[in-house]
Amino acid sequence: MQIICVDSITDSKSTTSQPEAAYAETNQWPALLRGSVLSSAQSKHVQYISLADRRAQVVITINAFLIPIAISAYQNPQIRLGITLYVLAAAVSIVFAVMCLMPKRYQTAPGEKSNLLHFSGIWQYDEATYKALMRESLENRNTITELMVSDIYHLSNDVLRPKFRWMRLSFYAFLCGLLNAMLFIALPLAL
Repeated sequence: MQIICVDSITDSKSTTSQPEAAYAETNQWPALLRGSVLSSAQSKHVQYISLADRRAQVVITINAFLIPIAISAYQNPQIRLGITLYVLAAAVSIVFAVMCLMPKRYQTAPGEKSNLLHFSGIWQYDEATYKALMRESLENRNTITELMVSDIYHLSNDVLRPKFRWMRLSFYAFLCGLLNAMLFIALPLAL
């Protein structure tokens, strides 16, 4: 039986020595890992934005469907108050859901450089200037990392936080409308 030491085997086609290859490998992986983590975080934020938009669309659809049904029973004087309260709450819920769907913009401080990775930062420059700034940023690993981190922060702070706040208010308005409907429609009909 013959034992072969794996460390002593080298590829005859390889031009780099083992220490150089190990050094290159250890320096590339952290950068690749960092890029993967940042890309994953950014992708997750975009998915959250899509989730909030879908929820807002569902709230609008449900309320738009239920409002005409509620109004059709308005002739019954016993439940007019309940129907009025429900329709008002549903309308407020729709307004909040529409506010959730409204496009959000990055908020940059005066004098602060805009983010080259976000569309609102891109349209501030002509094509040649943007290409030059992007080329400069891509050449420096720290600059592109800072741009990605800034983009993730602004997606969370300037886009996601307001979207979910409006969505939460929309859900609360919808819930209040349903509770009012149960209280002021179901109780008078039961009595």
